Amino acid sequence: MTQTYASTPPATSAVPRSLRRALIAVWLLFVLCALAFVGMLGTNAPYADEWEFVPALLGDEPVVPWLWQQHNEHRMPLPRAIVFAYFKLTRDFRAGMVLQVAMLAALALFLIRLADKLRGKPHWADAFFPVSLLHIGHWENFVMGYQVCFVLFAVLATALAVVALRTTRENALRSGMIAGACLMLLALTGGSGLVLVPVVGAWLVFVAVSVWRGGAKGRALLLLLLAALPLAYLGVYFQGYHRPPHHPPPSSDLVAVTNVTGQVLAMSLGIGLSAVWWAVFPGLLVIGSATLYLLLSGRWNKPSERLSVTGLIAVAAGVTGVAVAVGVGRGGFSQEHPMGLWSRYSLLTWPLLATAYLSWVKLGGEWIPIALCVAAAIAIPGNTGAGMMNGAQVAGDYAGIAAQAKAGLTAEQIVKAEPFKMSHHAGQEERAARAIPLLRRDRVGIFAR
Repeated sequence: MTQTYASTPPATSAVPRSLRRALIAVWLLFVLCALAFVGMLGTNAPYADEWEFVPALLGDEPVVPWLWQQHNEHRMPLPRAIVFAYFKLTRDFRAGMVLQVAMLAALALFLIRLADKLRGKPHWADAFFPVSLLHIGHWENFVMGYQVCFVLFAVLATALAVVALRTTRENALRSGMIAGACLMLLALTGGSGLVLVPVVGAWLVFVAVSVWRGGAKGRALLLLLLAALPLAYLGVYFQGYHRPPHHPPPSSDLVAVTNVTGQVLAMSLGIGLSAVWWAVFPGLLVIGSATLYLLLSGRWNKPSERLSVTGLIAVAAGVTGVAVAVGVGRGGFSQEHPMGLWSRYSLLTWPLLATAYLSWVKLGGEWIPIALCVAAAIAIPGNTGAGMMNGAQVAGDYAGIAAQAKAGLTAEQIVKAEPFKMSHHAGQEERAARAIPLLRRDRVGIFAR
């Protein structure tokens, strides 16, 4: 007797399609929430450090020297050029807030699709990207357009990790050229970008050597030139450089430096976990160590993957160096301010999370991506609470300043009274006293009336 078995029905793509749609829905939800936050609480007025920029933005100060002017530890010609461009086009400080949301949204969507492509299918953990990039714990970035400097850093550092991830001996020239361009742009974003120049530059030299050994000596020399440009920029950057007078000297207190470094790394998941940074930091160390082991165990010995592995390690080392640099620079503040930090620093170390996530996706692991997604989800309440509380306070402060301006108070009266003195604008009194008459003259934002 012949027994007949029913054939197994062919697998369909219904589940991947529905999961992709769910991921896009999560992405869209977070984008809309971030835009709603900016729409409700963003104000067309300078925020904190932006008071210093008003004369240049309104044409009362030469633009070119302002682009190179030192701000705290930073020279940020690229972010300042972007700020100048969007302000000239819109006359609205909120344009920078919307631009940042758009950049982070584009980055999150790109990484969702990249993870899908690397894995060959979507995974619910890919929601990590919009959840960690677009939560309103980034409130300080979202209410201060000038923070495009940190968003640029996050985008470009993550781009370097993506390039390294996909580098092979066959595409080494193309990958090296893209990485060289990203590194130069990263250096132009400020002091944070400079920290990556030595280590990523060394990786570019390694890529150039691989191209040279392949017989393309002219192309290898081109890559060496691209690696040399950011290094040369370092020398230009420090011409006439001075330490900010209101900052303490670099800290040599190992405990203080370690504490602040750990806080900066833990803040990569958002300000919502800052109160328990001491618990988050060891978890991130475990993830980082596991990722390093994954990359080196067997992968280093495969010539086809050696360029990729060294590139990922270089990017991770550079971003970790940024956290250490913040620890050294802000360690002196730790006694007066236990955190010594602002929420905006969370974007500086976020590329480490992306590097770890994508490395595990490429090499077939799923537990680290799941852990990162769960951690980002756990941080949502804290991030949302911090964003709403601080955003409402910022909007309230601006409402008070706008009422004083409408009542006819002078710039000197506004900056000496509440809410200016007791707000996030504290310390900017001299700059604001100069800026407010210019904003009134040009009828900008809350000073238009």
